[in-house]
Amino acid sequence: MSLDDSTTPESTTSGDANGRSGRTWLLVGLALVLVAGLGGWFALNGGGAEADGPDCVKDEVSLTTAPVMEPLVRKAVKTVTDAEPCIDIEVTAGTVKDVVALLGDPEAQLPEIWIPDSPTWKGQLTSAGWSGTPISEVLAQTPVGLIGGPAAKAPASWAGALDGGNLAMADPSAEGASALALLAPYAEMKKTGETPVSIEEKTVPVAQTYGERAVSGGSTETDLSSITASSTALVPATEQAYLAARRGNDQLNLVAPQTGVPMLKFPLVSVNRANSDILASRRDVSARVGRALTRWFESSAGVAAVAEAELRGPDGAALPNEIGLGNAQVLSTVAQKTTDDTLRQWRVLSVPSSILAVVDLSGSMKMMLGDVSRVQLAVNASQIALDAFPAQARIGIWGFSKNRGENGASWAEYAALDRLDAPAENGQTHGDVVRAEADALVGRVKGGTGVMDTTLAAYKHAQEKWDPAWFNSVVIFTDGASDDTSSLSLDALVNQLKSLRDPAKPVKVIIIGISEDADTGELEQIAAATGGQNYLVNNPNEILGVLASALLNR
Repeated sequence: MSLDDSTTPESTTSGDANGRSGRTWLLVGLALVLVAGLGGWFALNGGGAEADGPDCVKDEVSLTTAPVMEPLVRKAVKTVTDAEPCIDIEVTAGTVKDVVALLGDPEAQLPEIWIPDSPTWKGQLTSAGWSGTPISEVLAQTPVGLIGGPAAKAPASWAGALDGGNLAMADPSAEGASALALLAPYAEMKKTGETPVSIEEKTVPVAQTYGERAVSGGSTETDLSSITASSTALVPATEQAYLAARRGNDQLNLVAPQTGVPMLKFPLVSVNRANSDILASRRDVSARVGRALTRWFESSAGVAAVAEAELRGPDGAALPNEIGLGNAQVLSTVAQKTTDDTLRQWRVLSVPSSILAVVDLSGSMKMMLGDVSRVQLAVNASQIALDAFPAQARIGIWGFSKNRGENGASWAEYAALDRLDAPAENGQTHGDVVRAEADALVGRVKGGTGVMDTTLAAYKHAQEKWDPAWFNSVVIFTDGASDDTSSLSLDALVNQLKSLRDPAKPVKVIIIGISEDADTGELEQIAAATGGQNYLVNNPNEILGVLASALLNR
């Protein structure tokens, strides 16, 4: 298949036919004499040009393709280079993760043509100072569903799957199916009534679980071969991956949320360093190669090869006999900004959390908010937060009010700052201790509010326990300003927090005001001194939104 994608215009020159005829015969005769002479010379000298290739300087073009597309791409490349032997196309297989790994290296040799396997490719290129221009928006595609064991059932929506507690995500910045599972809740919002805020809340537990797995050295990739008859996890995967994996594991079951499925598209992209001075001729050769490859995929041979690979063509038509996901409704593609923002949020939310929870136990926390006391609201919110965190999160609990602790201190430690899965006494885990101590806070309310001294002590303690693998924070639940006259003043506390703040070892104070009585002006100053935030909560179910917002404002 030739690279020449132009048409040759017809000649418009006119002249005397007889004159041309005479000159033509003369030229033909001279040519025959010349050929005969050259033939004799080569015969006498026993040499000549190599017979296995043209006498040309080859143009080299590098191409990286998604692994699933590699067999098809190599067929296309062979067809193109057979027609244009002066073009050398170097093909390598690599995921988005492989290509992104090169982006931070200013000396990196990125492919000139790329067939990525994730919708995140454009944002990741742009953020690293590269640009990508699609030569073809889609060479082939495959829908994404959820794979589980034989008992796996289709959730009502992707948002429901995100909130169900059994979604096993790979790294969405490196794996296309997981990226689309993260984006699908936004594509179905009109059907589900979800909002970006509610989707963020549902993302927190999934992201935190993934982050803990990554930090602990666990696999961040999905392994379909590990799914068994008793598996309860749901793994985002493509239709093509399911069909390939099921040949070796008949326990797999592919389901589609009732709202529809996203489509993983394989575009063909021309890659350039942004604002580079690369020769226009190089770009032209790459673009011509890209167009030639696209024509092969559009040819009958290409269409047949795509179908044989159990991929779908650009029209998205279901595979024969409705195998895989059949005619499941396809969700619309979300905006590029949504893709970029969602990936950024995931990166932040997936950093594991280390939280020292400090709860106001002053007498005013007994006051009722509707049918629940302020302290009970704080406890309920903390329990919901605990459910959102994986077992590897570090959580500690302090309570504070005037003269609560030893030697007149305003604070007392009820659960040390430790991993929830750490062993404790009597065969319990630290998580068991944290939950029990949180429940017991309701019966410990008494005294005045000693928030100033407590905040300073908690901040120093969190700094001592600081760990670079975690997002380190102090979360204070309180219903108002300090009324302990023997405590630090607001100005003194703010100044000390600012002097203690270390950008190399960041610890943020996040203050959650309980009820409208919370002195937001004073609390905002305290939080701001550490780069933290102040929030107001009247409903325990708002806590995940607060945590998501706090984590995203790191």
